[in-house]
Amino acid sequence: GVEPSGGFRKSRLYTMPYGRQEDGSVMIGSLELLQASNVMTLLNTSDPAIQTGSAGEEEADQILTEIPDIGYDLVIMNPPFTSATNHEGAHADITNPAFAAFDATDEDQTEMGERATKLAKNTCSHGNAGIASSFAALAHKKLKLGGVLALVLPLSAASGPSWERLRAMLSRHYRDMIVVSIAANGQDMAFSSDTGMAECLVIARRLKVDEKPNDTDHFVSLSRRPQGFANARELAAGCALDKGEVRRIEDGPYGGTPLRIGEELAGYTIAVPRSPVWRAVRTADYSVAQTAYALVQSKLWLPGFAAHVELKMASLGDVGKRGVLSRDITGKPPKPGQPPRGPFDKVDPSPSATYPSLWNHDAENETRMVCDPDSQLQVRQGMEKRAAIIWATASRSHLNTEFTFGSQALTVAFTDRESVGGRVWPNVIFPDRRYDYAFAVWGNSTLGLLSYWWHSSRQQSSKASVSISSAVSLSVLDLRCLTDEQLLIAKNIFEDFRERDLMPAYLADADQNRAVLDRRVVCDLLGFDKDIYSAIRQLAQKWCAEPSVHGGKERPQGAEFAI
Repeated sequence: GVEPSGGFRKSRLYTMPYGRQEDGSVMIGSLELLQASNVMTLLNTSDPAIQTGSAGEEEADQILTEIPDIGYDLVIMNPPFTSATNHEGAHADITNPAFAAFDATDEDQTEMGERATKLAKNTCSHGNAGIASSFAALAHKKLKLGGVLALVLPLSAASGPSWERLRAMLSRHYRDMIVVSIAANGQDMAFSSDTGMAECLVIARRLKVDEKPNDTDHFVSLSRRPQGFANARELAAGCALDKGEVRRIEDGPYGGTPLRIGEELAGYTIAVPRSPVWRAVRTADYSVAQTAYALVQSKLWLPGFAAHVELKMASLGDVGKRGVLSRDITGKPPKPGQPPRGPFDKVDPSPSATYPSLWNHDAENETRMVCDPDSQLQVRQGMEKRAAIIWATASRSHLNTEFTFGSQALTVAFTDRESVGGRVWPNVIFPDRRYDYAFAVWGNSTLGLLSYWWHSSRQQSSKASVSISSAVSLSVLDLRCLTDEQLLIAKNIFEDFRERDLMPAYLADADQNRAVLDRRVVCDLLGFDKDIYSAIRQLAQKWCAEPSVHGGKERPQGAEFAI
């Protein structure tokens, strides 16, 4: 592509067998290479088989070749992102979207999915991550020690629980890793031309014998997609900085190291201690990330301050417990003839409901911390004991697991009655009922928004997701460290805000009520001075300027900074 006039002296492109074969078996295309290489025979699906190379097409009845394990210096992949669990929109009626190509029947899709699971066993592949994780496993299998791996992946690979095995594989077996993402919105946040999902490039070198991994990885956040080969080449050269030239995330809120192409500012890079989760992706202003990183370490280090102050933080799972998956509440039978997965049916709400539930999003009715349940649950016959177990997880606190900053206002919702949380509002259960009030006012303050954003997957334009399984590691104010007096202050703040509306989160900097909430939380509850409060309001400005927060949505006329 860079040198189109230069020809290849030797090349071959092979297609792999896919779908139902003449002998009744099924094959899964390139993922067949997950088998041991000494049993591999490559057969083209055309008849006669075609080898396409620089010399033109050649015919062969059968093509035998070897694709050896640990045999290649460089493996580059832009795999499909389809998942067997991706059953929305156009995939709603498809048995297994990952293997539905070329008119594969439902039976074919099922058997192909089973074969893929078998071949990818004990690798970084995960069914919920989709077949992209299987291709990543294949790339690792074929790469030489000391070889370079380059992958295009969905941005969910950076933090999604189903991608944990991939990140662990890279952490154990690779060094010199660079993760490149794009801070822009819409189509511009992807490297591929046919997706509206954010993507990342992962480039790393496999360890040689007796070589150890790095303790630091580099993250690059571009302002836009590279504009052609020449632009990409200059960007690549700019990313090749020595370790000492790149500012570290733990250095404090001073921003990343600029990447320039001539006079153009193309983005920033930052060095981050190696971690099981990659948080420093799709970030336009790395000072926001540096503040969020410090906050997780119980350090409130704000832009403009030379040092940090202590603020006790903890994982949500250490302070409270999460509720159950929505599928365990109302799930249908996994197979015909089997009992339902969940003990309840979800029906319309009622003021006298025995089992109220906060289930779905309704942005217009979720502008105040106190929300009314939007559904009720009815016990399925014969499942009364299971229903009692689920109902025991009911609580007043609910965490937003699918937060669209451009339209929704709340990180945490509170219901006056204990309610079961549904798909997007799972329960948070605390050992002390007073924690409910503190959690609500903290979670909906600027610091709570920042913590949520930092922890979330930012694959969609302004929508941040936190899975129910990853919610337990969300960093929150350590409510256990609050005194009785502080817990009473938190309740008083909550009651003062019971009837106050909050604007959508992307306008947190312009929201007068959010500014008052910040002041009450920062000064009254936490005991910090006005300088800290003013810095947090400026932090709100920075956070709201992040493309992953505003999503390109225009600000309403008159939405100016509130302090």
